[in-house]
Amino acid sequence: MATTTWREVLAAQLDFYWEVHLWPRLEGLTDEEYLWEPVDGSWSLRPGPDGAPVLEHVAVEPPIPPVTTFAWRAAHVGRDVLGKRARAVFGHTEAPPDADMYDDRHWPEPLPLTAAGALAMLQQGYTEWRDGVAALDDEALLRPIGPVGGPYAEDTVAALVAHINREVMAHGAELCLLRDLYRAYRDRQDPLVAAALAGRADDVARALAGGATGRPSLVREVAGLQHWDVLRLLVENGHDPSQGSPSALHYAAAAGASDAVRVLLAHGADRTATDPEWGLPPSGWARFFGHHEVEQLLTEPVDN
Repeated sequence: MATTTWREVLAAQLDFYWEVHLWPRLEGLTDEEYLWEPVDGSWSLRPGPDGAPVLEHVAVEPPIPPVTTFAWRAAHVGRDVLGKRARAVFGHTEAPPDADMYDDRHWPEPLPLTAAGALAMLQQGYTEWRDGVAALDDEALLRPIGPVGGPYAEDTVAALVAHINREVMAHGAELCLLRDLYRAYRDRQDPLVAAALAGRADDVARALAGGATGRPSLVREVAGLQHWDVLRLLVENGHDPSQGSPSALHYAAAAGASDAVRVLLAHGADRTATDPEWGLPPSGWARFFGHHEVEQLLTEPVDN
């Protein structure tokens, strides 16, 4: 009979979160976004006394902690949550024997000021921690952490692993939210994009009349948001109705928006294009969501 160990359960929980939820969301991170400060007074990486980057903090947390940048949060996860603890608990460290798992000497590498460096640090911290956990058996998980645990020396290694999982998920969610906020901030710099994503058709019409072009993905973005008046304006002003996959036609079909489907088809939308996950054309999406009238519209013969 197959057996499952606690090591497998705990490791799989973090693996799934990292590989499915978090790491894909970090793709495309830029240096500007990495150091972007959402509000005045944000905590970030700043030059320390010797000029090397350090995490801004104070010894006693203030009543309302400041908003942190992506750089601050990434350094905290990669170095403090994963890296230092991996090296302290699993022994791969050059720090002195009296250094507990909070000691910066476990991670002497400088904190990165670039997006590429941050992603490398995150991956390194995760790999060192994950490999350490994978090498344990259930007996080792139930042992006390020992002196490197500092005030938590008597807690079990399993309790620490569960805590690390929670910490990575909590801070990872904040990283993803910062990416969402940065994207929204950047979107608002373009009047056409801002109006289109908000569904303000009148403002979109004015921006288009003034020569604004937006970006190639805008038609499918507004289709996903079901801003059909905006979609019509965009395709009537030359925006590609077939750009991207899933396409705008997929989203209109899924919503059962027959008028939008007709507009897209009239402007040359590709009814045969398949989506990357399910391999379905727009008619397949209409069928799945029970919009049989739209499915028929998408499968009827094309007039020559």
